[in-house]
Amino acid sequence: MIELVAMIFALFVALLAHELAHIALSRAYGVRVGGFRLSLLGATAWVCGLEKIKPWQRYAVYIAGPAANALLAAGALAAARFLYDANGFAQAVFLYNAVLSGFNLLPVLPLDGGRLVQLLLGNRIGILRANRVLAKTAPVVGGTLIVLGLVQAILYPWNLTLLCAGVYIKRKNKQLQPQLYWEFLKALQAKDKNIHRIKKIILPKNTTTTKALEYLRWDYFAHIYIGNGRCVPEDELTKAILRGARS
Repeated sequence: MIELVAMIFALFVALLAHELAHIALSRAYGVRVGGFRLSLLGATAWVCGLEKIKPWQRYAVYIAGPAANALLAAGALAAARFLYDANGFAQAVFLYNAVLSGFNLLPVLPLDGGRLVQLLLGNRIGILRANRVLAKTAPVVGGTLIVLGLVQAILYPWNLTLLCAGVYIKRKNKQLQPQLYWEFLKALQAKDKNIHRIKKIILPKNTTTTKALEYLRWDYFAHIYIGNGRCVPEDELTKAILRGARS
């Protein structure tokens, strides 16, 4: 019984450390934290305004959670090896933090690894195209983990790790496309010319406004030239899209 309590407590420590790292760094960069929820199925923190901070700060916020778990795992491993480990608590802390760090670096939304890939890929092929790739990838990864989890549950009846991970990803990716598009519009509105580097983009003469959106990136403020004609700054393009959405 004591060992079970120690394992549950170690799991909560790992989940709490992960989200507190995100929250602490977000607040350090001036980002507002809208809420926080912790349960056995996972932990979630809602932060508002990541679009307004510098690009490197946004990367740091996403990396903070897995990094905190990795540091806790290293400390727990050292404690288990060199100190007395009562009831296997240090080993449990190591295991849960190592698993949580690795799991959150998977390149699938809404995990931190998925967010990092979203930023990196969005800067290569455009935000909207990167979002479409991730929206199609997430259900496949979630479904694969569920299948593997069922096999794991048969072979190891008390181990539901992969099954829970698959269910979590599938549940979190419901209605993902509308959410990603809303995040895209918020990011465009929040961009600051003094923070983001300007990128010149030359598009064919027959490019439509909707098609021009495909070329916008996370970390750059675009100056778009359609057919080498008049420069259309990204904020003008965003205003036109928002007017169309409201009408």
